[in-house]
Amino acid sequence: MFGGRFGGFMQCIYFFIKVEFPLSTEAGGLHTTELHIVPRVVQRGRNVTMACLYQIHPSEIYSVKWYRGTQEFYRYSPLETPTTRVVGPVNEIRVDRLSSNETHVLLTRVTSNLSGNYSCEVIQNAHTFPHHKATARLDVVGIGGLRAIDLRISPPVVQRGSDVTLACLYELTDAPLYSVKWYRGRHEFYRYSPTETPATKIFPFAGINVDLARSNQSQVVLTRVSFGLSGNFSCEVTADAPSFATSIVSNNMEVVVLPPSSPVINTGQHYYMPGDVLRGNCTSGPSRPPSELTFYINDMPVTPGMSQVQPALEGLFWSELYVQIQLWPAHYERGAPILRCEAKVADLYRDNSAVALYSANSDPKIERVTSPGSGAKLRACQILLLHIIVWAVWANNT
Repeated sequence: MFGGRFGGFMQCIYFFIKVEFPLSTEAGGLHTTELHIVPRVVQRGRNVTMACLYQIHPSEIYSVKWYRGTQEFYRYSPLETPTTRVVGPVNEIRVDRLSSNETHVLLTRVTSNLSGNYSCEVIQNAHTFPHHKATARLDVVGIGGLRAIDLRISPPVVQRGSDVTLACLYELTDAPLYSVKWYRGRHEFYRYSPTETPATKIFPFAGINVDLARSNQSQVVLTRVSFGLSGNFSCEVTADAPSFATSIVSNNMEVVVLPPSSPVINTGQHYYMPGDVLRGNCTSGPSRPPSELTFYINDMPVTPGMSQVQPALEGLFWSELYVQIQLWPAHYERGAPILRCEAKVADLYRDNSAVALYSANSDPKIERVTSPGSGAKLRACQILLLHIIVWAVWANNT
C-alpha cells in the first residue's frame, strides 16, 4: 500500500514539475524573445533603438532578422561576411549599421510613415533551425509629440443608475499638456486644464453627473447614468505651446436594465401524453434592451413561434415567446419531457426556467424543475411518514 501511495506521489511531483516549471520555453533551448523599442512613442526626426532580447549563446545563432510589418529590412548572420546587412530597400527606413549588431538596431531620423508593428526573428543554428519572433509597436508623432490612444469605458455596458469611468489614454513627448476635453456627441461636458484655476470645469448637460473628486486629467467618472447617455463619447487632448497639437478618440457607451428575475413559463394544460399538442408561452422582463427568448425540449431547440415585445414602465420592455409543438413517444424516452425557456440579453445576461411535462398517470401536475434530487427527497419523506403512521397504529393497539 505504501508503494502505491509513493508511486502516486511521485507521479504528482512529475506532473507538477512538467506543467509548472518547463525546462525550456522553446525546442532546442531557444528562450522566449522580447522586442523593446525605445522610445516607443517618438517625435518625428528623432532616432529609435530596437532591442531584441533572447537567451542563447552567440555561437548558437544562425541569424536574427528584423521586419517592419512583413517586410525584412535588416539581418545579422554570423556565418556570412559581412555579418550585418540592410535588406530592402524599405521606404524611409534608415539603419545606422555602425551602431547596430546581433541584438540592437538603430533607426535614424524616423518619419511619420514609420509608425506600425516591428518584429525580430531569432533563428537558432541547429538541425531543425528553431526560431521565435517578437513584435512591438512604434508610434511616430508630429511636432509637439502628442498621440491619443484609446477611450476606455468601464464597465463597457452600464446598468442604469450605476457609475461609469471613462479613461482617456494618451501619450505626450516633448510637450506639456494643455487640456483634455470630454464630449457627449458634440457637446462638451467636462474639461481639465492644468494651467487654469481651478483645473477642472463642468459644462451642464442633461443626465450627466460628474464626480469631481474622482475625475482628473486622464479620467472622468459619471454617476447615476440614465438611458439618455447611451451613445458616443470622445476625449480631445491638446498639447501646450508652441504646437497646440490636438488628437481625439471616441467610443460608445450603452446603458441597460437587465431582467430582475428568471423567465416564466405557462402551459395550456396540466397533463401531456404522447400525441398531445403542447401550447405555451414564456415571458421575460421588464428590461432594456428586451430579452431574446428561446424554447427547448429535452435541451433540443424548438422551432420558434410568435414573439412579442410589449412596452413597460420607465421605458422598459416585456418579451414574450409562444410555442406550439406535438409531443411524440420519443420525447418520453427518458421520462417526462423537460420544457425549458432561455432568456438572453446580448452577452450581458442569460437565465432560464424549466418545467416537466408529466402525463396524467404519473405526477398530479406540472411542477417547476428545481434540482435533480428533489423527487428522490420527496419519496424518502413519504416512506418515512408511512413508517411513523404504522408504528403509531401498532403502539395504540398494544
